[in-house]
Amino acid sequence: MKKYENSKIQIQGIRKSKLVLSRLSLAPSNETGVAITTYGQGQVTGALYTVPAHAEITVDFKLKLICVTPEDVQNLNNLIKSLLDASHQHLYDELSKTEVSGGASFFGLFGWGGASASYSNTKHTMDSFGLSERNQEAIVDAMMKIVTQPSEFNYSGTIHNKDYDYDVTGNIFGIVMDAVIQQNQFQRQIRFLAPNLHLESSDGTRLNTLPPLYQYNN
Repeated sequence: MKKYENSKIQIQGIRKSKLVLSRLSLAPSNETGVAITTYGQGQVTGALYTVPAHAEITVDFKLKLICVTPEDVQNLNNLIKSLLDASHQHLYDELSKTEVSGGASFFGLFGWGGASASYSNTKHTMDSFGLSERNQEAIVDAMMKIVTQPSEFNYSGTIHNKDYDYDVTGNIFGIVMDAVIQQNQFQRQIRFLAPNLHLESSDGTRLNTLPPLYQYNN
């Protein structure tokens, strides 16, 4: 098992979707909501693998990162879905299937624009999903209560190279979202890592995993 202590995530634009990362100014001190300051594809430093042509490899590694745990992301995901009506729940579920969601509708919702989003942008998105002011406050409150500290992320699974007749060498990437959570006069900056990772080469060749490398504990 490989272990990358105090691993780093280097953020860049998502190549295929041509996303551009940018920084936003923070909200006034009396505003409540969620602002997305950066959103994009993050490369795990040191996680480099080669998968032979029409073959597969099994990987097993640990990362130590300062960001929200996948279990907390799943809890937020479940909370948001529980607050939606049936039609919006279906739409919300569909978000997890998009390339830029990293397998979690939570990322698809707040990364709707594919780059960064102001407090008013994310509020407009939540409004469009039928979330009431009270429900939006519940989401913000849950995000404010999340504890971010160095956590160990355990990944294991299979990376397939079934579509290419050549070896593919690449790094491990995931979807990373940096957010500023504002609740009245209180403010927090939090980093989220989407659960699904993939291998991608320098020329854009992408290999997915089956099953997902991260398995939820809950």
